[in-house]
Amino acid sequence: MLVALVLGVVVGGLIPLQSAINSRLSGRIGAVLPASGISFAVGTAGLGLAVLVTGTAVPWATTATTQPWWIWLGGVCGLVFLTMNIVLLPRIGASATVVLPLVGQVLGGLVIDVTGAFGMPEHAITLLRGLGAALVVLGAAGVNLLGRTAVTDLSEHHRPHPLLWVVGVLAGTLGAIQTAVNGRLGQAMGSGLAAALVSFLVGTVGLTVIIVATRQRVRRVGELRGWMFSGGLLGAAFVLVNAVNAPILGTSLAVSVVLLGQVAVGLVMDHWGWLGVPRRRVGPARIASAAIVLLGVALVRFG
Repeated sequence: MLVALVLGVVVGGLIPLQSAINSRLSGRIGAVLPASGISFAVGTAGLGLAVLVTGTAVPWATTATTQPWWIWLGGVCGLVFLTMNIVLLPRIGASATVVLPLVGQVLGGLVIDVTGAFGMPEHAITLLRGLGAALVVLGAAGVNLLGRTAVTDLSEHHRPHPLLWVVGVLAGTLGAIQTAVNGRLGQAMGSGLAAALVSFLVGTVGLTVIIVATRQRVRRVGELRGWMFSGGLLGAAFVLVNAVNAPILGTSLAVSVVLLGQVAVGLVMDHWGWLGVPRRRVGPARIASAAIVLLGVALVRFG
């Protein structure tokens, strides 16, 4: 369990980096969906290579005939979540792109735990867990709203419409569903690596169909660098660790342990403007708000 907790925190820090990298790729090729498709394809290739090297079995037929239809939904949730992050990050900033989906992830994980959806163990709502969910929402609002006057570049992209915040929260609920579904898929297949590969392959196929149907075109509008194609590998590591962690830790804790890395890296990226994200100074108020998020997460899990 200790290893699972540490790995969850580490891969959590990869998410804002992945979003920024994919956003830069999207800007250089002039299209969001193809950037998502490239990210998924790279992640699929990396996971496929890992499956071949390790000799991991991927029991497609057995899983298809013995498991419910929703067992394949992890990849669909992942492609929507990833695409929304690419769209949101340059418009609302790195920390907001991290924290707003966290609200959705925590609330979604709480609902899954309470209802036992997707075959996960049931956990009742207590007063402390309800308070924790409220603190997550309050802290997320603080991280997102505080410090607006400290933005160094007050262009229109840095004054996002509130609807974008709602989209961020809704996208986060898909992250909780993806964690639960891939955890169940990993149990069914006997391997978290196999589940991660299936999830990425479903996402890649889904995005390919959408790109072809909508006739998305790629137009190079800047220099492409090798690191801009690494987002898929970071996402693959995240999905793999979560697929392994969900059965061990439970959905809400598996979702929760990634928050520390996500919030910390998101705030650092905001403060220094890494990878082209809108620069927003991080002061004591925003740090305190991030701490409130983490306190809320702890109460959601252990209340």
